Amino acid sequence: MPLITIESGCLTKKTTFLLLLLATLSANGQTVLKERLEQHVYTLASDSLRGREAGTEYGRMAAEYIVNQWEEIGIEPYFDHSYFQPFSARLFRKNTDYQNIVGVIRGNDAMLKNEYILVGAHYDHIGFSSKNEIFHGADDNASGVAALTELGRALKQVQSNLKRSVILVAFDAEEAGLLGSTFYINHSEASNDDIKLMLSLDMVGWYKGGKAKYIGSGTIKGGSAMILNPKIVPSGLNVAAKKFETGVFWATDTQPFAQKKIPTLWVNTGLKSPLHTPKDEAHLIDYDGMALITEHLKNVVENVSRDTDYQPSGKISPIHKSRQQRFTYGVSANFGSRELHYTTKAHRDTSSFSFGAGFMSQVNFGFVAVRPELLYDRSSAKHHAGTLTTNNLTVPLSLVLQTPKNLFWGLDLFFGGYYSYCIGGKLGSEKIDFQNTFNRSESGLTYGGSAYIMPFKIGFTGRTALTDFTKSTAADHATIRNRTMYCTLTYLF
Repeated sequence: MPLITIESGCLTKKTTFLLLLLATLSANGQTVLKERLEQHVYTLASDSLRGREAGTEYGRMAAEYIVNQWEEIGIEPYFDHSYFQPFSARLFRKNTDYQNIVGVIRGNDAMLKNEYILVGAHYDHIGFSSKNEIFHGADDNASGVAALTELGRALKQVQSNLKRSVILVAFDAEEAGLLGSTFYINHSEASNDDIKLMLSLDMVGWYKGGKAKYIGSGTIKGGSAMILNPKIVPSGLNVAAKKFETGVFWATDTQPFAQKKIPTLWVNTGLKSPLHTPKDEAHLIDYDGMALITEHLKNVVENVSRDTDYQPSGKISPIHKSRQQRFTYGVSANFGSRELHYTTKAHRDTSSFSFGAGFMSQVNFGFVAVRPELLYDRSSAKHHAGTLTTNNLTVPLSLVLQTPKNLFWGLDLFFGGYYSYCIGGKLGSEKIDFQNTFNRSESGLTYGGSAYIMPFKIGFTGRTALTDFTKSTAADHATIRNRTMYCTLTYLF
């Protein structure tokens, strides 16, 4: 018994010592990671890089820094002997040269190594103003590039455990309109089917006790459970998973990938930092939070790389459903006025409030589309015999001209015809007399336009009847045609 007690005590002491040693090593590792992240952000957000505007010498200096770090880590260039993927784009009537930076950490499974997890972060920002104010872009997005670089270091250390390969991309010209990510996915050597997941690290520097947000978990089967698995969440990190991106006034580099139906996750700490102002500086970044987020990212990517049961859900956010897909569907609401136009005399009755709602569909052929709709209208107008109110089923069919670019925003104009059937109504307190005075059926022209930021459209719709609302046998011999003008709000699925 004494011997056993002594051995038990020794084992307890050894166990305690090992736990303390592991805790110390872990703390030292977090400290080193924090220092490296801090170095990257302070360098990229320094005055000397003057805001890293894409296509400038300062953007190229930032690219050189990133390449030097990746070479030191041992990240393999994705292309033959080069990290750079150069491209040009015409902006403001001039061609500008840009360059993505692409590296790869190869997986080891005979089959899965040809499948990829792509992790990206844009390294450009918006430069400096005419008053020489520097927009440092510490959170947006030196923080993302720093996390991407240290994620690469961590994955390189466990490369022997990886089955799927990991592509790392520092995107250029995100601030100019997602140019780098759009060019990459349209000129990738890996097919869309081979890229199993895309993560965009965009603004991960303002944790400050908040949340590390993974937006897009609904694009992956079991995505939320995978991200929130307590076994891979570092102690002290609060993680949130949201199924889909919903913001219609901003976008990140996930968009061109999602439009190719590739599962995407936008990783961020929210929009709390002083974005796109000179105050987005390196000393405001939460480096302890960034270290925890980077550790969690490493665990997520490593798990996906090794998960043989991993599958996309087949779902994407509505804001990522390009209007240039062949078929588009939505619901719409109309609010406006209706006016009775007398064709036989110079007189118009006062217009009155009208509204409606219904379904729209659209068949797209690039910048031209055909739009059939089915709508319910409740229209009112001031008639000399009292307020005229009708309930109508209306079927417009329009030819649409729309801005041709495959973006989440744009404009369209439409022109066509419509048929409307009046299912009932009142003139004053009496039911409408369809036997002697009014016609149930009406046809005419429809026209209008709209602006959209997916998945919403707002615009105007006009309708002018070409057929008479009143019968030729009407007692007062007044020939009336309807005119309506609506404000139209549409939500696209």
